[in-house]
Order: sequence, then structure tokens, then C-alpha cells
Amino acid sequence: MRLSNIWKKLGSWLSTVALMVSIIICATVIVQVSTNGYVEIGGYSLFKIVTGSMGETIPEGSIILCCETEIEDIEVGDIVCFLSENPQIMGKVVTHRVASIAVADDGLIQLETKGDANLTADRESVTEKNLIGKVYGYEKDKNVMLMLVDVLTDKIGFLILILFPTLFIAGFVLRVCMKNMQREIEKAIDEEKKIKEAQLYSPEEYAAMLQRIKDEVTQELEETVEEGNAKTTAEESKTE
Repeated sequence: MRLSNIWKKLGSWLSTVALMVSIIICATVIVQVSTNGYVEIGGYSLFKIVTGSMGETIPEGSIILCCETEIEDIEVGDIVCFLSENPQIMGKVVTHRVASIAVADDGLIQLETKGDANLTADRESVTEKNLIGKVYGYEKDKNVMLMLVDVLTDKIGFLILILFPTLFIAGFVLRVCMKNMQREIEKAIDEEKKIKEAQLYSPEEYAAMLQRIKDEVTQELEETVEEGNAKTTAEESKTE
């Protein structure tokens, strides 16, 4: 196999793998955002702080790393992420500190949360149902990671970095597949031409030759039968 063919096959394979990975990433992001409201990979999620409710502890614009945590493992003083049940920001991700923990009569654990910069605690308690997890770290200094997450959390940035490259790779892979199909079709046509050129007779000539052979064989059989009948008649005459 030529080296160029090997590189072509390798490029096609790598493009296909890249396309599949991009599609999986896009599908994962779309499904998780539509169902959970946020993206989670291996129990970890990245969130951007968009308000100043945590004050200087976690300033606005910081990126936090949240890990999925059982509510039983949460302690007073922990910073947690949860989906708000406040009618004004229903379903939004909130990051506040746990001020107190209570257990209801039915055994349901309820977390009272409060932003470090807020004067009062949140009205709605956090339960296992809307708890996302515990904050394990955050980054507030401007760096490449912060800029990348900032872009990805923006709709236009997501389109530029994820969706458009996926469509580009899909178009490239489709173009390669079409070229391969065209090459295979041309190869099949060439082989068919070679087979036709190698034939000694055309289909009409071949059919005529078969008919001629059939007629000759039939005629020989008839003559053989007639000779046999003639000999039998002659022998019978001699016997009489």
C-alpha cells in the first residue's frame, strides 16, 4: 500500500473519531443543560459567579469547582451549589454558605443557606432534591482557564468553540466519504470495462454461437438416430 494512501486512511479515521467526540460532547451538553440546567462531568461542574452575594470570599466573575456531594456529608460552614426555588430566580444555580442544618420530622435534611455579603438568609431551604454539591475550589484571578470557561458559558462562545467546529468536521468527513465513494464507483466502472474488453464475443455473438452449437448438436443427434434406424431395418431384412 502506498504511503499516501496510508496517510489518507489515517486522516479519514482521525476525522471520524474527532467528529464522533464532538457530537458526543455537544449531545451531552445539550441533554444536561435541558434536563439539569447545568453541565456535569464525572460528578464535577464548573460555574461562573455572576453576583456579589458571596462578597470577597468568592467575588463576582470567579469560576468555582463544584463536586456532587450527599446532603448527609454537608456541614455548617460549607459552601454549596443548589438550584434555587425562589420564584424570582427559579431553577438558577446559586452558590451560598450553609448557615445551619435542620432535620424535619420525616427525616428530611434541610440546609439553611446565606450569601456572605447578604444580610439575611435565603427564604427557601435546600434539600436533597435541589442540592448540586459542595464547592471544592474557585479561581478569581484572570487566566486562560477563566477566559475559556467565560467564553463557553456564553451562547456565542459555545457556538464558536463547539458547534461550528463540529459542523466543520462533519462537512470534512462527509466530503472525504463522498470522494471515497466516487473513487470506488470509478474503480468498479473501470473493472467492468476491462471485463467487457477481455471478452472475445459480444453478448449477441455469444448467444448466436450458442444457438449454432445447439443446432449442430441437434442435427448430429438426428442423423445418428436415423443411421441407427436404417441399420436396424437392414438387419431385420437380412434376417427375414
